[in-house]
Parts: sequence; C-alpha cells; structure tokens
Amino acid sequence: MAEKEILIESLAFGGEGVGRDDGKVVFVPGTVPGERVRVRVLSDHGKYERAELAGVIEPSPDRAAPPCEVFGSCGGCQWQHVAYEAQLRWKQRILFETLVRVGRVAEPNVLPILGAPHPWHYRSRIQLQVDAGGAIGFHAPKTHSVVTFGECKIADSRLNAKLEELKRASSIGAGELELSLNGTSEVHVRERSAGPAVFSQVNRAQNEKLVEVVMDFAFGKAEAAFTRKKKVVELYAGSGNLSFPLAERAGAVHCVEESAEAVNRAETLMNERGVANMHWIAGHAEWGLKKLYRRKIVPDLLVLDPPRRGAKEILDLVCVMKPRQVVYVSCDPVTLARDLNLLTRRHYRLEKVQPIDMFPQTYHIESVSLLSLRSESKV
Repeated sequence: MAEKEILIESLAFGGEGVGRDDGKVVFVPGTVPGERVRVRVLSDHGKYERAELAGVIEPSPDRAAPPCEVFGSCGGCQWQHVAYEAQLRWKQRILFETLVRVGRVAEPNVLPILGAPHPWHYRSRIQLQVDAGGAIGFHAPKTHSVVTFGECKIADSRLNAKLEELKRASSIGAGELELSLNGTSEVHVRERSAGPAVFSQVNRAQNEKLVEVVMDFAFGKAEAAFTRKKKVVELYAGSGNLSFPLAERAGAVHCVEESAEAVNRAETLMNERGVANMHWIAGHAEWGLKKLYRRKIVPDLLVLDPPRRGAKEILDLVCVMKPRQVVYVSCDPVTLARDLNLLTRRHYRLEKVQPIDMFPQTYHIESVSLLSLRSESKV
C-alpha cells in the first residue's frame, strides 16, 4: 500500500489527527497537530480519507510517550500520545468550533476549560469483557476481540487490584463485568447481564467541579431567601448527583429519571436525609415533562443532564413552558450544538459554556451551558 506524507493540522472530536492532501481531508489516529507524518490510506470516502500512521517524520513538541502497554489497541484511550496541556487546549477549541459550525452560535462564550488535577488513575468504574477462554480485558475498537492488559492507566488503583484478583479466579464465565467503587471505596463487581447499571460520573474529583459549576450557573450569588423561591425541574436526573445540591438551595426540585432503580435509590436517600422539597417521577424525560406541564408546574430553572444522544425530544415543550433559565450538562459537543441551535433560534440566549475535563486521555468533552430566556420571549 502506497504511503504519502502529510502535515497534521488539528484534532477531531473522535480523537483522530486531521491533515490534508490535494484538498482532501485525511483522518489519522495516533497523530498530533504540528507534526509531519507518513500515512497509508485505508479507505477513500470522496471528500475525506481514513489512514493509518506509518511513521512520524517531524514530531510535535506536544507528542508524549503513552505509558500504557496496550494504548492504540484496547480502544479505551485515544490521546495518551498527546501532552495533557495540549489535550485541554484542543478540547476547548473543538467545543468552540462545534458550537459555531453545528450550532450556528456566533462567538460562543466558552470559558477556560477546567483541567483534572489527576489525569491518570481517575476512573471509579470500568467495564470489562471476558471471552470464552477466560481472558479479561477491553474490547478492541470496532471488534469483539478482548485485549488483555496488566494495568489500566486511567482506572483507580483499587479497581486494578480487584482485576488482578479476578484474573487469578477460575470461575468467571464469558460475558461482561463492571468494577466500581461504592460509597465506602470498596470495589463492587457486577455482571452486566443483571441489567443496565445506574449512571454515575466516573471521575469523582471532576464531578465535584461539575456540581459547583451547575450550582453557580443555577443560583450565582443570589441570597438564600431569593433562591428558596426558585422552582426547579431536572430531567435525566439519575440518582440525584445534581438533585440533592439543587434541593439545598431551591424551594422545590421536581426530578424526572427513566431508571426505576435510580429513582428508588434517590428516594431512599431523600428519606434518610429528611429532604422534603424533592419530588421524583420515574419515566422518560418527555413523558415526565408533559406530566409536570399538565400539573401546571412551570419551572424557573430547568436542569438537563441527558445521555450522549442529547435532549432533542423535550426541546419543543421546553420552548412552550419557557423556564427563565436552562442549565444544560452535556457529554457530546455535537448533540449539544444541535440542541443549542434550536433553543437560541427560538427563545433563548446562550450566556456561557464551561468545559470540564472529565475524561483525560480521551477525546470526550463534558460541558455545562447556561441559557437565559430573552426579554421579548417572557410575555
């Protein structure tokens, strides 16, 4: 297969380096902006090509040595070869450019990204695969092959210790396992056949920053007497990661969550803490929001924390209800931009966006956006 030389100009959401050849975009994993590389084209899609790295001719000063023995083959990390400060710069730039290009937001106010104090061994949960031969590891990209490894460099050391115990066991059948740290920092082992787990953020230190940002966007420096008058609706509420902090400041918080297990967990904790101003609805976000609308519960503040697919299904009703503020937590810049495009074309102004690096060594970008109802839309 013929090789060609290109200059890598940028990083794409998805993790690949981006270069050009005869006006055609070339996507190349494992590359860093600013370096000249040799590549082999794997597929031609007309306007763009996908290629593999054949060699680095002139390395970028932002290139780093990946510490993981299976980096590039396990599929879990995409950017271990990129210096961490450069990862942060590119995540902020990708978010900004996606909001402009996809969301059609002119000059979005994207604040400086909040980097992780510990960009390694931060994950409190990992999902493992066990093949028919008993090998435990991660799936290789776009395959069902299991890649084994000695230590996951982004997993908490306690999860790695538990993984070593599992490797020595002989009674593990083929399938999927989830290792997670519970509230007492003990490692819980769960078979995925038991059904989907309740969602929780995997980076505890960065999750604290996320909660702080949401509270700041939701309430700012307002006096407690004022915030106690606020009525909040939270969709995609999980088991209360944001709900409980919101309830400490707001007058009432109405939470909608699809997972009955998550709702049961949250209601148990609510009763244990004696929280009286939270109300839970188990059901899809759209169904739950319609139920609140029929009850004439119109929030001052709407908080959204949807999965990767975004919140498209509820936005028409949001524009009918017209909450004064919307705080949108996103893990996908593309679906965020799509949703912000709809909201800003109709009744809302995008005030600011705070990116948070929840997933170092990967291309994933978490962010919190604040939108305010435009004055002409309040009547």
